[in-house]
Amino acid sequence: MASKTNEAAAGSGHRRHRVIVWTLVVLASILLIVSITANWVQKAVLDTDQVTKTTDEILADQDVQEQLSVFAVDQLYENVDVPGEIAAQLPDPAKPLAGPIAAAARDLATNVAEKALASPQVQGLVSTAVSSAHQKFVALIEDEGQFVSTTGGEVTFEYGAVIADLATRLGLDGATITEVQSFIQDFSQTLRDRLTEAQSKIESTRAGIAQVESGVLDAETESNLTELNQISGDLRTEIAGLQAKLAGVADKVPSQLEDKFQELTGVLADIKKRFASIERQTAAVLDDPRQVDLDKLDARLASLEAPISALLDRQVLQTPGQLVLMDSDSLSGIQTVVQVLRNLGIVLPLLVLFLYMAALLLAKGWRREALIAVGGGIVAATLVLLTVKRLIGNEVTSLASTETVKPAVQSIWDILSESLRDRARLILVVGLAFVVAGVLAGPGRHAVSVRRFIAPFLSRHPVGTYAIVAVLFLLWLSFIPGIQNIGQVLVIVLLAVLASVGVAALRRQTAREFGDV
Repeated sequence: MASKTNEAAAGSGHRRHRVIVWTLVVLASILLIVSITANWVQKAVLDTDQVTKTTDEILADQDVQEQLSVFAVDQLYENVDVPGEIAAQLPDPAKPLAGPIAAAARDLATNVAEKALASPQVQGLVSTAVSSAHQKFVALIEDEGQFVSTTGGEVTFEYGAVIADLATRLGLDGATITEVQSFIQDFSQTLRDRLTEAQSKIESTRAGIAQVESGVLDAETESNLTELNQISGDLRTEIAGLQAKLAGVADKVPSQLEDKFQELTGVLADIKKRFASIERQTAAVLDDPRQVDLDKLDARLASLEAPISALLDRQVLQTPGQLVLMDSDSLSGIQTVVQVLRNLGIVLPLLVLFLYMAALLLAKGWRREALIAVGGGIVAATLVLLTVKRLIGNEVTSLASTETVKPAVQSIWDILSESLRDRARLILVVGLAFVVAGVLAGPGRHAVSVRRFIAPFLSRHPVGTYAIVAVLFLLWLSFIPGIQNIGQVLVIVLLAVLASVGVAALRRQTAREFGDV
């Protein structure tokens, strides 16, 4: 009776171990799917080199070139007064025909654009624009404060150079976009730097004024007032120069942007007026603080802080040929998601491997079967991932707005998901290696025949055996899309150790079975 009880307890414990092992294998396989996906997204979204490489592949696709050519022509007509450019080249009697000619020229422009996008020169312009925008995106994600202080907090895609190139190919004035871009860049950068400096000085000056007693300025407050007076004068001078530049490009501004430039003229005039008043008042205080109402100066400085902050917090005018992709206010949960992806990219590969190893350690007495189960779990996870990728690829064209766009959308998805497919296939090889190792160590007739055949080599050439395994491992490693973090490095090292342990176990097994051959 006691022996039956012990056998029942042993059987119950054995079943519990099997349940735990299979639970670990299933959990690890699910996490493997998440791990591969997380590392793929991290590489595809945050690696500028990978994004640039992907962009180059997308630009080389003919379907994408066709759709980009349509976009480029649309942007050309929005950023350049094409009818006006044509009218300028026609004799007076034919000028009324400029509008119909411009409309008819769209098809010609589309053909020219498509040929241009097939050229390395234009593809290089687009690739550079994408790379620059992605670097800004990563900077915004990784250090929002520093990015906002240096760029105003906006991630922009600069495609103006492509539109200017297309305009030149069509015989239009491509310099229009270049000149307007140059002015707005000077305007934004010059004004932003000076306003930031003025904002800081206004804050310190107001703090000093609050401490003034009996109309006597301390040395620091007097120095702040002097510097603020100088900044105000410099700002007025630079604004006057910007106003002169604005007058020089006003007649070249596309009709679509005329209202914005008129608004810009008013902004410049208002800023110049405000700082002229500040300059006069600070000069009066420095001359004789006892005869000036310091509270009035403080109120005037306070009223200037809000407009300065408003200007610094927004882009005054969007450059022609520029697309604002994201600003600092649109981050919401993106930074959290990116951080989670990075942590998962490090932790998940290690966790998956440890769960599989734990399953093998717990499978005492049936470790070979557990090894096959682990390999099967890896194979199943990768096949599920590849199947989902294919299903998404079949449905992704539904995102296209028209039938003509669908081939381009499909091509883009195929290029973007290529890295995911490669990662899954490489992990699939690992799973198959586990299955083959488990089968090779089994009692089957074919497995025994294979072990008998390789036993002499395993016994007589241990160095050669390990060398062959090392070469195969390095060959597999050479196809990995990219090693991104320490987690992946540790997993590769542990897999190498497991491969060595497996070879040693196989050599011991063949020595027991076939002796010292």
